[in-house]
Formats: sequence, structure tokens, C-alpha cells
Amino acid sequence: MQKKLKKIAAIIVALLAGAFYYVTDNYSNNQSPQATINNTTNKQSSKQQNDNNLLPQLIKNKSSDKIVTFKAKVIKKLADDIEGDKHQKMILKVGRNTLLLAHNIDKAARIPAKVGDEILVRGEYEYNDLGGVIHWTHRSTNSHPDGWVKYKNKTYQ
Repeated sequence: MQKKLKKIAAIIVALLAGAFYYVTDNYSNNQSPQATINNTTNKQSSKQQNDNNLLPQLIKNKSSDKIVTFKAKVIKKLADDIEGDKHQKMILKVGRNTLLLAHNIDKAARIPAKVGDEILVRGEYEYNDLGGVIHWTHRSTNSHPDGWVKYKNKTYQ
């Protein structure tokens, strides 16, 4: 009886370990990324408004590595970057500024936004001479803050 219980316990542990590996592997590699639905809270809307006002300062000060949340208009869709991790690219208009959005489509679902559509973005701002790049708009597999893009009540991360 004791041997039978040990075998059952070993099988349960193996199944749990396999399930854990499967779940963590699929979330970290996002073999088939899906959009999740979330609602924007008032707190997020307030933060977004603040970062819309903050972006010109980040550009002026040539700042980088800043997590920002802001509302933007898609003004141009670019070809995907397919070297290394694949990134969906588009040019965004934020106030008087333009930014490049580099959205990792190996880790997050593609955003179906079209030119003229408005999106809400949370990601990491990196300065460049053209205004800057927003990246890290996906879930993080380490201690980096999660990012996302919200479009038509769906969150792409």
C-alpha cells in the first residue's frame, strides 16, 4: 500500500511539474498570443493624460528608459521588423510629436489598428533624433513593468 501511495504521489508531482512547465513556456514564449479584454480605469485615464503632457519633456531632455502611458493616433503603418523578435511598427502622433511604436508580435498579438485610429499605449520610451521609440508593449517575463496597447476595448500584450 505504501509503495502504491508513493507511485501515485510521484505521478501527481510529475503531472504538476509538466503543467507548470507548459503554462510558463507558453506565457514566456507566447506561441499563440491572444488579445485580452480589460477596461481602462479612471486612474489609468488620469495617468495617460499626465504622460501625454510629459512626452514633449522627455523628447526635449533626450530621456530614455521611461515607462509612459499615453493616447495616440496612428498616422502610418510600417513593414514589420522581422530580424530577431518580430515587431509590428507604426508611427504615432502624440500632440505635436511623432513616435515609432515597436510592438513585439512574438510576445503579443498584432494590433489591428488602421491609419487614423486612436490607441492607448503603455510602454517604455527611448529617445532618438526622430522623436523616440515606444517598445516593451507586452507582458514581461522578468521584473520589467508590463506594457500593452489598448484598441477598441481590447488589450494587446
